[in-house]
Amino acid sequence: MANVFSYDVLRDTTEKTVIKLTGKFDGTGQEANNARIQANTLSGALDANGVPLFSSLSVSNTALPFYELSLTRVGYNVASKQQGYVELFWYGTTPSTIVTLDVCGEYSEDQGMVSLKNNAVNPTGDIGINTYGFTANCAYTLVLELRKNNQMYNRGQFNDPASFNFRPYGITP
Repeated sequence: MANVFSYDVLRDTTEKTVIKLTGKFDGTGQEANNARIQANTLSGALDANGVPLFSSLSVSNTALPFYELSLTRVGYNVASKQQGYVELFWYGTTPSTIVTLDVCGEYSEDQGMVSLKNNAVNPTGDIGINTYGFTANCAYTLVLELRKNNQMYNRGQFNDPASFNFRPYGITP
């Protein structure tokens, strides 16, 4: 058996996305993935011309060099026999650690914590993951909530700008 990893998008809206990451280890090594979450693959990502990436409107399909996300919540369960931990980091030429996680818990704005912005040097917006000290039969489950910056993601500002910018004039269901 080899190490097994999963990536599930639970929710991906115009403002935020919720992603579940899991890993099960067989003792053959650690996880070291610079782009476990690729920011330009999330719903509403804009291209270099400011239109939705990979849509029929996108002429170039050229991704932006950086997509700004903020980590607003992470729920985690790390079963590493109290020997290992998981590190989440913003990827860039000099990556920056977001959080290190062990055992189980939650980090969120609801608990009075701040959202964590990307502070890597020359960042891409991608989130990487490293594990340390994981042996056979270790595992982790992470549920991450990320807030999107609407300068890099479509929140409806192109569909009806007046409604988007001036709420009293918009039609709401």
